Amino acid sequence: MKFISITEFEQAQTAYIKGDYNKAQIILTKLYTNKKSLRTNYLLFRTLEKNEDFIAAYQLANEYLDDYLANNDWFKLYLQIGVKAGKNIKLWQLFAKIKPFLKTTEEIYIREILVADSNEAISQLQRQFTHLGAFELGKQKNIYEQAYALDKTSWIKAAKVILTDETIHPIIRNNTLNDLQKLGYDQVVTFVTFTGEIQQLIPKNLADFDSSEAVITQGKFFENEIAQGNLDSLLKQREARLLLMLLYPNFASAKNLLGDYSKWYYLLVDESSRGKSDQAVDSLRKKVVESLLTWQEAWE
Repeated sequence: MKFISITEFEQAQTAYIKGDYNKAQIILTKLYTNKKSLRTNYLLFRTLEKNEDFIAAYQLANEYLDDYLANNDWFKLYLQIGVKAGKNIKLWQLFAKIKPFLKTTEEIYIREILVADSNEAISQLQRQFTHLGAFELGKQKNIYEQAYALDKTSWIKAAKVILTDETIHPIIRNNTLNDLQKLGYDQVVTFVTFTGEIQQLIPKNLADFDSSEAVITQGKFFENEIAQGNLDSLLKQREARLLLMLLYPNFASAKNLLGDYSKWYYLLVDESSRGKSDQAVDSLRKKVVESLLTWQEAWE
């Protein structure tokens, strides 16, 4: 008797078709962990959807986002899952990025999908987000992440308040500004910088945080350090990213003060640099260290 070999992917397909989504998820997770592929990604995405693990499904699809964008049916489902995962604002940011390439009919169906539902939980979240400064720091961050589920109009209204609320940690304030930039928000906003300066800005005109020269250069610097075996650079890399968010979006003025991007972490965070800089750098360093310490203590 000749036996037919059935691959694990085929086993997962069969389990999915039969409605045994837990079995399919176990097999596909193993396959995807061992070797990532678009085929496995999509079937696992659909399986996670059936198991109502919408956040995991949304995050998984992001690993092959260009492929989901290229397939209308996949992309429509991606949007629907993203809304269920509470990522409405993130999806609006994606919409702003791809809008120049969309047809009118595509714009319409995307807008229809991104109309967030309103219920008591969302209403409570909206109230919390609007008064974010009333909460302790750990709670502020959690509420901020959850607030991506809000409708765009409500989110922007609260975000504009956050930009000037000094009871909110500057990393959250600056991240809010970057989120408005990603949304393509083209109205003037008032923003209180990390150092207390009041600025009038149009978020759309700013550079995206991750695309800025300062972030890219520092990222490459620490990646090189890690590649050379300096494992403590993993922690330094995370701290450097927080440092850069504190300084966002005023990287030009920071460069005038601090010089080459690769020196910023050493000058403002590294213990060995204490007392070796001029007064202006030392003053900025003190604020950076205090702010990073407050941020880190909130998660201990």
